[in-house]
Amino acid sequence: MRSSPGVGGRVLAALAAFLALPLLSARPARAQASDPELRPTRGPYITDGARAGDADATAVQLNPGALGFLPAAGLELVVAAASDPAVVPRRGFGGYLGLPIFLRSSLGLGLSRVIGASTVGMDAHTTLQLAYALHFLRNASLGVSWAHLWDGSFAGADTFDFGFSGRVGRYVAFGATVEDVAQPHPNAFGTTLPRLWTAELVLRPRGTARLEVALGAAHANGDAWDRLVPRARISVTLVDGLRLYGEGENVARGTATTFGGGSDTRLAFGMAIDFDHLGAVVGVPIFIPGTGSSGAGIAGRVHLGGERRPALVAPSYVARVRLEGIDDDRHFFQLVRRLRALAVDPAVAGVLFKIEGVSLGYARVEELRELVALLRAHGKRTFGYLTFPSTREYYLAAACDVILIHPAGELSVTGVATNVTFYKDGMDRLGVHLELVRVGAFKGAMEPFVMTEQSPAVRQNKNQLLDDVYGRVTTAIAADRTRAGHPMDAAMVRALIDRGLFSAGDAALAGLGDAVAAEGDLEPFVQHALGRANLKLRDPDPAPAAPAAWPSRRVAVLFVDGTMVDGPNVDLPFGMGAFAGSDTLGAALEQCRRDPTIAAVVLRVNSPGGSAFASDVLAREIKKVREAGKPIVVSMGDLAASGGYYIAAPADVIYAEPSTTTGSIGIFGYKVDAQKLLGTLGINVETYRRGAHADFLSPYRPWTKEERALAEQQIEHLYQLFVATVADGRRTRGLTPARVDELGRGHVWTGALAQGLGLVDRMGGVSAAVDEAARLGGVPVGHDQLPDLALLPVENRGLLRRLAGATSVLDGPAVESPEQSLQEQDAPGDPIVAQPASLLTGDARAALRLLAPFLVQGKGTGFSARLPYDIDLH
Repeated sequence: MRSSPGVGGRVLAALAAFLALPLLSARPARAQASDPELRPTRGPYITDGARAGDADATAVQLNPGALGFLPAAGLELVVAAASDPAVVPRRGFGGYLGLPIFLRSSLGLGLSRVIGASTVGMDAHTTLQLAYALHFLRNASLGVSWAHLWDGSFAGADTFDFGFSGRVGRYVAFGATVEDVAQPHPNAFGTTLPRLWTAELVLRPRGTARLEVALGAAHANGDAWDRLVPRARISVTLVDGLRLYGEGENVARGTATTFGGGSDTRLAFGMAIDFDHLGAVVGVPIFIPGTGSSGAGIAGRVHLGGERRPALVAPSYVARVRLEGIDDDRHFFQLVRRLRALAVDPAVAGVLFKIEGVSLGYARVEELRELVALLRAHGKRTFGYLTFPSTREYYLAAACDVILIHPAGELSVTGVATNVTFYKDGMDRLGVHLELVRVGAFKGAMEPFVMTEQSPAVRQNKNQLLDDVYGRVTTAIAADRTRAGHPMDAAMVRALIDRGLFSAGDAALAGLGDAVAAEGDLEPFVQHALGRANLKLRDPDPAPAAPAAWPSRRVAVLFVDGTMVDGPNVDLPFGMGAFAGSDTLGAALEQCRRDPTIAAVVLRVNSPGGSAFASDVLAREIKKVREAGKPIVVSMGDLAASGGYYIAAPADVIYAEPSTTTGSIGIFGYKVDAQKLLGTLGINVETYRRGAHADFLSPYRPWTKEERALAEQQIEHLYQLFVATVADGRRTRGLTPARVDELGRGHVWTGALAQGLGLVDRMGGVSAAVDEAARLGGVPVGHDQLPDLALLPVENRGLLRRLAGATSVLDGPAVESPEQSLQEQDAPGDPIVAQPASLLTGDARAALRLLAPFLVQGKGTGFSARLPYDIDLH
């Protein structure tokens, strides 16, 4: 079989050809042709210029390949001046604009003017540049620029540059350019301008921008190699926002060689200061000729960019964080990252949470409570602002230092409750019958469709969960209020809950609130509370923050959000959420296993389970990732039950919140029989079959006794497979198959109860899980103390999908957790729009979700590892 070089081989071959380009078609060169500062086609001298590593808009001139690494739109204004043109031959000024666009590519624009001086052979000229770069693989970029010149000996000439930039982990970067590829000819008599090849190797000994050393060189076609122009630069960040740098090069003059007698030396020393989106660089270029006297000049740059750089000085403020409209787990994770960043931001004096319309279950509320505690631990004062809070919203607000209530608001701390609606009698009247087989007395998923009231075992299990959550909520509120200066115990909190409704003033008198304030009075209040009159209350800057290091090893966060089904992710109609498909998630796990940059995986599970087949497929893929030597840490959200626990069991470590709904180790299957309904409607269906059970799944007849026995046999097989998977994954915690069966049979546990049983390892949210994955995978962290992250599966944000307002399972409202009766809403920051599903009751949505695989996928039966019921805690 004939071998193929593959993509990697083709890329290397293209790169080799690119680097060899300047060595081809060599022509006789002018003296000093290798001196980059005397190129007549260049714009003004750029101090602190880098040809590899970090990128800004000056890449338009310095290395168009580096433009592909541009993190956000940026503008650079440059100027260089000296009384002696020998010090700065390319005196002048210019502006460069860089803009990332679609398909991982960037555009650049430059317009500059060089003053020129005949004493150094530099003509005055104006240059217009356009550049384009394509970022490919993960750490490589190719670019090209075109320039047109006005004035000077090259007036009217067009010239092209090619550039490459690459990074090798956190420590090494490389850049190379070919300037004036077309070798433009001056408009008067004279030789063509030879191509100039430049290269730069950048080293970061500590793996961050704190210390950077670069070595490079420039060489023109046809020039002698002993006249190569070596270059070097060093950069040291003293504190955030303040950096010192130095750079230099040695240029052979006349008949001299590099570093030989008579060669010239250029040096520059300067300082760079950053103020978030604004920055400035001031440098002093120094010229030390081989013969004659030295001189100095001045050069500077002003940076304005869409990326936030660490600031030397930033005005303090109180960050306002709105929590409404966050239901989808990917958006919730972005909120977690934002709060982690606020915790370590020295400019943040406090955080005010506007707690209104919170559509999160109790477990994710507990994750936010932990982050509030993190903010307090970093010295940030925290405020919770309420209007008409429920018990769940008040539970979150209680974690703050201060609770504020709107004067016209009402505190509805009424406790927790759950209801379930039974449809059997209604279905009987319609003539629709549901055939159910299940393992375990606690597996009550379809009881509303086959019974008129809850079975004793399921009822007992529900009360156990309610008691656990309620006890934790009342105990936590008592501790929080005592910390805030309102001493009370859990019994007092339960008495206040039994009282139920409070006006803003009554809540303050009862110790449930600290102050009454309208929204317009919040800024004066926080100023007074913090004793700082000029403190501003504003939203956090949503712009991306500059990373502390170049991309290297990273942690993948894989979202399993919603009911699991066979096949790809599926959007439910009418804004009801979506399904997590085994094909989509399996492909993402395969990517985690094969991608060498992914060192660890966080499996974020916010799912009631679903298809038993999909659960088993994913559990096997997770085992493969572990066998590849990559640790997997599970983070459970509001729920990770049944199939959600099935896929969690093989992981290295399982994190859950105390109120996470988990467990439910069990299987059920069902088939819809609509024969009676069809008869009532006068519809007759004839079936022709070959084989006794050819229409086993038909919705037009019930199962026979033999077929029911077959279904029960399959259910028992799947249950034993479930038990074996859990026992294998948790054997180091002492769980045997017999013990798993004892804890299973559909029994649902909270995270706190599950930890005591060995089903969960640690309490904590996705933030703690990411930290543990980074530790296990040896992944370094950045400014916000988080590692470089890859969020999977990749969001589908196509143009048609955006225009239609549709969302994938990971970028839109997720299937609700069984603890919620919520309105699905748009992403945070967008106007909140009630989805059609929000017009249904929680019970109706729960029923539709249970039947959705049948309704959407057209399956008349299903074997499911799903949470046995939906809990609506309000």
